[in-house]
Amino acid sequence: MTPLWRTVLSALQDPDAPGREEAIARGAAALALKRICEATVDDVLEIGLYEFGVVIKPQTAQAALTAHQGTEPEQER
Repeated sequence: MTPLWRTVLSALQDPDAPGREEAIARGAAALALKRICEATVDDVLEIGLYEFGVVIKPQTAQAALTAHQGTEPEQER
């Protein structure tokens, strides 16, 4: 399991975890980009809500998506 998913799972288990929303947003962005090459903020928000059961702020989703797009190798998307 990668560090990203360990962080996401930890954040999902602890509602009071510091950086919880950001960690979940990073996981949602990773899933969105894996499923949809041109993923949008709305895709990240939907995955956060329907896959993780967490409402993510649009600004947080945008930041996670932008960060993940810049760091994710093309073959892993």
